Amino acid sequence: MRKNVLLINNGYPSECYPEYTSYIRSIEKCIIDSGQGVDRLVIRFDRPITTIYKLYKYILFWLKCLNTRTASDTVYINHLPFAWTLILNPFIRKKRRIIHWHGNDLVGKSILSLTSSLFLKKFINNSINIVPSQYFSIQLRKKYPNLKHNIHISPSGGVDTVLFSADAIPRKDIKIGFASALNAEKGADTLVYLSEHKHEIESATGRAITFHIINYGKESGYYIERMLQIDRSSCKVFNRMNKRVMPSFYQTIDLLVFPSPRESLGLAALEAMSCGVPVVAHNVCAFPEYVKPGVSGELVELFDTETEQNQAFLTAVVKAIKNIESYTPRKVVEANYSQASVTSFYRQLFETL
Repeated sequence: MRKNVLLINNGYPSECYPEYTSYIRSIEKCIIDSGQGVDRLVIRFDRPITTIYKLYKYILFWLKCLNTRTASDTVYINHLPFAWTLILNPFIRKKRRIIHWHGNDLVGKSILSLTSSLFLKKFINNSINIVPSQYFSIQLRKKYPNLKHNIHISPSGGVDTVLFSADAIPRKDIKIGFASALNAEKGADTLVYLSEHKHEIESATGRAITFHIINYGKESGYYIERMLQIDRSSCKVFNRMNKRVMPSFYQTIDLLVFPSPRESLGLAALEAMSCGVPVVAHNVCAFPEYVKPGVSGELVELFDTETEQNQAFLTAVVKAIKNIESYTPRKVVEANYSQASVTSFYRQLFETL
């Protein structure tokens, strides 16, 4: 039977920011495709974001969360710490509630994330909870051991395998891609290390190496300058592109390096895999759930020192290049991470409610 769902999120793509929180549009599409009707209670930024404008939009959002009297059967809440006034709304407390957790909601260091467990516990314990990976299922159970419902796992809207699709193009030379923001916390220093040791990789694999990166991230200027100083001829810089154009980037590369030490899911890695590109990532968070050594890429253990960490990543990259023709990463995405599989998950979930 069709159920109406009120979808709540502290962001939604707009004409001014078409890629902002794009995952929520994917989640919405999968819920609708599963047969449900959807209403929204979201924040949309329709002009350039300033501190005052952002605060104004959040205050309106909190007031709406506090006062909404939705006719929907189910309230679907993303980023609960940022929609905290919901717990003060007696009307919402009587509704069937689904909380969709994203990584930083559980392990982030923001004041809202750190204090959420102090006053949201009862609300959370009596809700249906969704997390993006098995790793965060364990984290959620540790933080809230008295949950009354099973924890469900769903990859935040999944991957559009029709859009993110590409035929493998055999190449003698290897293009190593980096699709994350060029920031230290995303592992950009490891990327620089690989660039500095390009000739070592070439000597070990017998393949010429080029690095493909995207000009975005708060430290992009710094890291692009470093990469170009190392070897301008072996670094190709792409302008920032929206989600629908990203497959064209993945089609230019043979291997994606993803040295971030913490991710909620790592959707860029899954999108690259859907395009047939294997991934080298750390053996942390959700990565080991889909980066299968010898199948969809290679995993790198975390070490205490930066030198050990970078060398381990270089070793894994060499291994991946030597076996580049043997990987079948798209099959992993199609099995568990496609939008079709997420739609099926929602269909089964709402049938049991």
